[in-house]
Amino acid sequence: IGEVRGRGMMLAIELVSDRRSKTPAAKETADIFERTRENGLVVSKSGANRNILRMVPPMCLSREDVAAIASAMEACFKGY
Repeated sequence: IGEVRGRGMMLAIELVSDRRSKTPAAKETADIFERTRENGLVVSKSGANRNILRMVPPMCLSREDVAAIASAMEACFKGY
């Protein structure tokens, strides 16, 4: 993970293969993106190199929803 950023409810996770050079990790991003879909998350890929995962949850998000999303995201990133 090169950077995590957000504004309001929008969250972006930039994936890089090297934190120093910020080399985009496009293949890993694509793999994790597929895992998010398999886990029922609505996430998009963005950025010029398609190495940014972006999520915009609804404003009516509950604490239980946040816990479920965090758990699913953790499962998606396991092994990376």
